[in-house]
Amino acid sequence: MVNREQEGVSRRHFLKGLGVGVVGLNISDPVSAAARLLSSQEMEEGRTVRRMGGNENPIGPSPKAIEAVAAQLSGLNWYPYQPDLELAIHRFHGIDVPTSERIAWAGLKTTIIENGHVVTGIGSTEVLRAAAWAYLLGGGHVIQGQPSYTEISDSARKLGDQVTVSSINLKPDLTYDLDAMKMAIRPDTRIITLCNPNNPTGHLLSHDELGSFIDAIDPRILIVIDEAYIHFVEDPSYQDAMEFAKTRPNVLVTRTFSKGYGIAGLRAGYGVAHPDVIKKIRAYTLGPLGMHSNSITGAVAALDDQDHLGRTRRAVVEGRAYLVRAFENMKMKPVAGQGNFVLVDTGRDSQEVFEDLLRRDILITPGSRWSLPTFIRVSVGLPEDNEAIVAALRA
Repeated sequence: MVNREQEGVSRRHFLKGLGVGVVGLNISDPVSAAARLLSSQEMEEGRTVRRMGGNENPIGPSPKAIEAVAAQLSGLNWYPYQPDLELAIHRFHGIDVPTSERIAWAGLKTTIIENGHVVTGIGSTEVLRAAAWAYLLGGGHVIQGQPSYTEISDSARKLGDQVTVSSINLKPDLTYDLDAMKMAIRPDTRIITLCNPNNPTGHLLSHDELGSFIDAIDPRILIVIDEAYIHFVEDPSYQDAMEFAKTRPNVLVTRTFSKGYGIAGLRAGYGVAHPDVIKKIRAYTLGPLGMHSNSITGAVAALDDQDHLGRTRRAVVEGRAYLVRAFENMKMKPVAGQGNFVLVDTGRDSQEVFEDLLRRDILITPGSRWSLPTFIRVSVGLPEDNEAIVAALRA
């Protein structure tokens, strides 16, 4: 058994190998000290529970994000009126957008984005919810895969009986049945939603598959592609769906800063689409004052920290491969996915497995949540986390 002292050493060794070394604290500069302390993950040393159920970032938040947030804390008394994050996302995705300066509320000189392609939100959750309400407030029909991430349909159902949802079962290999989804289209269909890579399976649709599917859909139907896990795709040549969002009139691609960038606690996400789609969706978000200054500042800095994103990807890809091999060696059936998690058929009741692991202070998600009674979803952790759950499942 690994004791806490050994665990701390292995954690520091692993993070150092990823280029996130533990930095000595300078108590004369408490803000910088706190940022370095958090970025080195020292705050996690004494944890008693291994969080492997929420698909969180195993190596922690972007150090640049922490330092940027710490540096601006003295300005928390001011409202964040400037569109800094939207501008940063436009630049990041190579989208040219005209801007102007004008005097806005309270006499502040504010940058105005003209016909923007980006909407930000309190996590991608707010963007997905706003899309559902914008397109379904007057009623309509949603098509989704089953199992998959269901924020669109969950939000749509809150609008009442005038909204209906068709959940299309995945194929036996747990991939999307795109043909069946096309066959489910009705005159009142307003949204088709895809999670790519899919959650909870991790399966990835190819760029060509997505393009062919989009081409076959009436452009009056909004196609939502949730790319929350796109940063964990192993193939570096994979082409994501952003080009569709930039060039098609009916494609919304959403992303989050919670997974790859490691700032889930700041709750920041965004969507990219045609300006007409963005304008329609933005009317149902909380707007400029929805996100607080810490979220905006942290997300802008995280977007600039591609080194941290690369370290996260390496940790996840290596950990994911380790878990898949270990599960296969135990005669379980893991799904070869591309997320920061592994869905695996244990051959046992998933709720019983969940409770057994919980008694060992390991949190996972039971497949009963998705009507997969013998599956569990395991978020990739640091090496000692991955080793601990393998040892627990072998016990």
